[in-house]
Amino acid sequence: MTLAPGLHVEATADRQFATNSYLVEDEASHDAVVIDANLEPEQMIELVRKRGSNVKAILLTHTDVDHVAGLNRLRQEFGDVPIAVHDAEREVVTAGAPLRREFKAGALPAFEKVDPLRPGEPYRAGSLEFEVLHTPGHSPGGVTLKIGNALFTGDALFAGSIGRSDFANSDGRALLEGIRTQLLTQPDDHLVLSGHGPITTIGQERHSNPFL
Repeated sequence: MTLAPGLHVEATADRQFATNSYLVEDEASHDAVVIDANLEPEQMIELVRKRGSNVKAILLTHTDVDHVAGLNRLRQEFGDVPIAVHDAEREVVTAGAPLRREFKAGALPAFEKVDPLRPGEPYRAGSLEFEVLHTPGHSPGGVTLKIGNALFTGDALFAGSIGRSDFANSDGRALLEGIRTQLLTQPDDHLVLSGHGPITTIGQERHSNPFL
């Protein structure tokens, strides 16, 4: 599985939920973003320091606690970089509102400098540019972030599985519709880098994912 030339992608995963947090770096400029902020942000901080990456933004595929718990520590380390999130989940970041009524604990502090991730509008961070695809269902503002041949799918699509849709604000039909119209329409060789688990490809999931 080969990334588009000029991109470096590396993941860290926390031990509690095996939630992936990704560093995406332009190898020429060293501009970078962090995608999702798992429960062990020190791993990502160490990776950024080791590579000398210039983090320009923190992008969120969605705002479940295991994807946002590290935000405060990342902001402390990287400065007042923008946090980018879909408008449907913006208040989780700007007001510390919990995403799920099922999980009362773990609300975030309120953050400023929050950018919208709008489907159909590219999101630029330094020399990096992402296409934003709305893939809701697991959560209302779930997005997939595409750059080159890499698709960061959050908790929409996994290797051999799909996201949960049994929460009060989940929607199983929307989840499948988003996967079919936004993800399975991508080329077979495009990489799926999900919120949990290993890398796969669109072709692999199209042909063997039992949930699709």
